[in-house]
Amino acid sequence: MICSIIVVSQLVRLSEVLVAFGLSLENVFLPFLYIIVPFISLTIPIAFLFAVVLTFARLSADGEYPAMLAAGFPLRSSARPVLAVALVLYVVAAICAINLEAWGRREMVQFLYKKTQTELDNMVKYKMQSGVFLDDFLGYVMYAERISADRTSFENVMLAPGGGKRSDFTVLAPSGHITGSVETGNLKMSLESGVVYSRRPQTEKISILKFNRAEIDLLKIFHEQILGADSAEDDYRSYRPSELNNYIQTLRADKNAKPTHVRQVEFLFHKRISSPFAVVSFAFFGMVLGVSDPRRGKSSAYVGAIVTIILGYVLLMGFESFAKQGQLPVIAAAWLPNLILILVSGFLFYQKDRLPPSESTLSKSNLPFLGRFGR
Repeated sequence: MICSIIVVSQLVRLSEVLVAFGLSLENVFLPFLYIIVPFISLTIPIAFLFAVVLTFARLSADGEYPAMLAAGFPLRSSARPVLAVALVLYVVAAICAINLEAWGRREMVQFLYKKTQTELDNMVKYKMQSGVFLDDFLGYVMYAERISADRTSFENVMLAPGGGKRSDFTVLAPSGHITGSVETGNLKMSLESGVVYSRRPQTEKISILKFNRAEIDLLKIFHEQILGADSAEDDYRSYRPSELNNYIQTLRADKNAKPTHVRQVEFLFHKRISSPFAVVSFAFFGMVLGVSDPRRGKSSAYVGAIVTIILGYVLLMGFESFAKQGQLPVIAAAWLPNLILILVSGFLFYQKDRLPPSESTLSKSNLPFLGRFGR
């Protein structure tokens, strides 16, 4: 179920792949795998939270939990095996976060690179025809009156934005040619002695720019079309732990590096270790939510679990923002969400352990000190 939710949230990325490369088993299964694998470190704590909630809710509903209390087996005794499993899952989730998250992104990028190279190679070799408008040339419309037999030289070339482009310009050139190749990763198109006609936004004035030579990196345009313009900047997300650490050291030594970017990379490094630790606080939350008054129904426990997940996400995003802006040390910002969740869940667990199952843990009369003060 959790994986299905993640897949739905990533349908835009999957649809972009299918639109660009066509529907096939490879184009569906491999991107699906590369998208799901990086989320394993997140799904483990969430799945464990629901597992604990379900287990203790079942114990409460069947009357086994009250029987355990009557036999002198309190909630804190039940917590020992739960916490032991949580610590084991933390190690597993941390390993997944450190290695599989980078692996999934790295393999996804490589998959898209290979596919774009194949698609672009087919476009150059087969789709471009003399005297025919090609309306899907990397998001542009291209026309060449004559194309040489080896597909490398053009005469009377026109290049204009496609339907989804906001820019309003047209490039005309008497000649052009393609250099490099898809295999070597340096495929470029050069236009010679051309003219660019552009219309200014919200006006009818036309600007004319003459040039002697214009060079277009075809692979770069196609990669940005599929991966996004910021794919190169975010490439550090695909680094292995040692590579990411070396990249951080390089950024620290670079005086021209943006401080926000440095802190962002450092936060990612620490987050991969700290975020999976939420499995421990989720264990406490799961036991507290699972042990509830049967009269309240089971749905309240699952609603509480969803609220817990949202709370953890909000804390993580909030402290990440603080770290990027330099308002908190990076390592502190990475671990503070877990510390807050541990304190809150630990207090609720303490309340649930000392109170009868039917008593509210947050009732004013049951809160330590406040209850005495109210009397």
